[in-house]
Amino acid sequence: MPRIELIPEVLYGPLDPIHWEIDNIPLKSILRRQNLINLSLDNVLAQMRDAIGTQGSLSNRLNQSINDDGSLKSSAVDQTMHSIEEHSDSDLYVRMTREESEKLANISEEANNLGLEIFTNDINFIEFNNGLLKIKPSTTIVPSFEAPDVVKFNISFPAESAHQHYYGLVPVDLNGVDPDRKNFKVANTELSTAFIEGSLRVYINGMRIFEDMYNHHNEGSVPLEGVYVPGSMVDNAWTLMSFTSDFTNGTFELSSALSDDDVIRIDFDKALL
Repeated sequence: MPRIELIPEVLYGPLDPIHWEIDNIPLKSILRRQNLINLSLDNVLAQMRDAIGTQGSLSNRLNQSINDDGSLKSSAVDQTMHSIEEHSDSDLYVRMTREESEKLANISEEANNLGLEIFTNDINFIEFNNGLLKIKPSTTIVPSFEAPDVVKFNISFPAESAHQHYYGLVPVDLNGVDPDRKNFKVANTELSTAFIEGSLRVYINGMRIFEDMYNHHNEGSVPLEGVYVPGSMVDNAWTLMSFTSDFTNGTFELSSALSDDDVIRIDFDKALL
């Protein structure tokens, strides 16, 4: 604003043909009022200059973020890095990553609970209602994903289960020169024929005897002393028989020696791998 106080005042002088003191009173009031206006405007101008910043003018600064209609410019909002990562969590709102949001999108509406009951062969079941349930492959069953929401279980034959069955073989006496009819090997070979542990089945005169002293239909009860085996002839006495085996060396031993008339047959399984 111009310095109004420096402009010569237009007042009546003492030589004017009027009473200059009294008639100048209203003019002096006008001059004081003009001076107060000038001071107020100077104060506003100072504030406006302070608001300019480095833009040269206040309008240049306002044009950075405000449209002509007074609305905010979207570019100005972007320039302020107005993204979710610039915010902080509060008691009512929390930030979420894109990965977390995509996981929530896979949950159906009103889905608020998921439980699993897995039944076993003994009729018992295990209940899962929280935490992580892991499905791992076994030697025979391998899970696979056909689609994001489809799981298949593929059955495979484990290599360690590959074996060959032998039925109705005549075992060979360990001592071929002087057989004792009590100690045998499962095959007539110079090398030992190892068999799968627990697979040896021994039959004497048509009656099966057992190694573990348990009748297979009575497993878990009091152990038996053996199985009574009839003699080869009708009038021969019955003998209590059992056997012990050495599956690594392919041999077994009877609890009692056989006679020359007794018939013995064996079954066993041999691993192929």
